[in-house]
Amino acid sequence: MMPPTTSNRASSVADLIRVARESPPKPGVAGLLNENEILLLHGSEESFKTVFVVQLAACIATGEPFLRLFPVDHPRHVGIMETEMHAAQMGLRLAKMFGETPPIMDKLRFMNDSMLRQFRSEKNLDRKIGMVHGWVLSEHVSVLMIDTANDFFRGEENPSDERHVGLLFDRLRSMCLAGYVLVRHDRKRRGGDDSAISFNDNEEIRGSAEWKEDPEAIVSLQRVDRRTHKVVFNVGKLRYGRKPESMVLWLDAGTFQLTPLPPAIAVLEAGPLARRELVRYCDTRFGLSERATDDMVKKLKPFLRETQRGHEKVFEIDRNRLVDEPWGKSVRLPPEIR
Repeated sequence: MMPPTTSNRASSVADLIRVARESPPKPGVAGLLNENEILLLHGSEESFKTVFVVQLAACIATGEPFLRLFPVDHPRHVGIMETEMHAAQMGLRLAKMFGETPPIMDKLRFMNDSMLRQFRSEKNLDRKIGMVHGWVLSEHVSVLMIDTANDFFRGEENPSDERHVGLLFDRLRSMCLAGYVLVRHDRKRRGGDDSAISFNDNEEIRGSAEWKEDPEAIVSLQRVDRRTHKVVFNVGKLRYGRKPESMVLWLDAGTFQLTPLPPAIAVLEAGPLARRELVRYCDTRFGLSERATDDMVKKLKPFLRETQRGHEKVFEIDRNRLVDEPWGKSVRLPPEIR
């Protein structure tokens, strides 16, 4: 029998300790995604998963903190495979998110409709991965985002078969990119009842158990009350590092981006508002009723200044009182009211 070579001998305890010390995981998005790792995003339908993906991609491409809370180490080239939304729909959404003249984001690219059609027509998983890899190389992509992964399983492969799902993860990792983000839907509930969802339960992910076992990080978005734009964001798995606490996010229809700020605070970032204006903006931007807005303002009273303008109440943010809130440091106020 041939003696083991350096490449195939077993690692000792000292070897593993040295690797951990010399090559610790490097954060790409601190607290969410380390370099060379896979993040899986899952959630129920209409829980703003695509908004999350595009917003995360834009932050990685520009180096801006994600959700104002998760630092990005440095800008990288990001490629998005958006398989569920037509290019025109995506364009309208991007205009809302970034304006008709968006800031320069040369590092963000979307796979075009022509290539997506070729990708969908291919039935073999290996050839599909080959097409994606070719696109990644041509666009110099270092972080790949796939929303959703369903189209990889239009042929003989089955998303409920752990061998096929494992093969997808293996082939993606073979690209040796700086990071991957995949989107997967949750199992549908009878009658659309989401009331019993557990925000710490990765078992909600549809398909094989491999979907929750292979990725290094798993995050979820769950929207229980569809009358408002509120979602619960939870990190259900983080293989390396400390999981952040679950948090409430709100979709701002004015910017079509998710924010960790309570709607009343988000609306007041631009400056003081009379109560009627505050109610109107909370309705049009966040789907809150007048009563819900008043209730929120009462809860946020410690963080607000209240004055009188004639017969109207006027509210503004008291920045000095925000320091103890997890979202407090991310509030952005105009210079004149700081």
